[in-house]
Amino acid sequence: MDYFFQFTPKAKKEFIDAYDFYEEQIFGLGDKFRREVYYFVSLIIKNPLSYPLKSKKLREVVLKKFPFIIIYRIEDTNSTIYVSSIFHTKRNPKLK
Repeated sequence: MDYFFQFTPKAKKEFIDAYDFYEEQIFGLGDKFRREVYYFVSLIIKNPLSYPLKSKKLREVVLKKFPFIIIYRIEDTNSTIYVSSIFHTKRNPKLK
């Protein structure tokens, strides 16, 4: 089955914020972050069941070079992978 993917508004904001942060630190680092996120999204699309369930519907994959987790869910009714969060693993979620 071929899947599509879509970022939720929250995930899109997290992605843009992280991209901007890394790009401000070192020119080009934001692009490296973007490529890694899209690389893992492409792996998810190819085989969405290969990553562990963390709740009833949510799965996650850990990035290798950046301290982030991609949290997603599969919607079989419309063959879509919804990326619900690109979560920074070093931040305290209570401080958001």
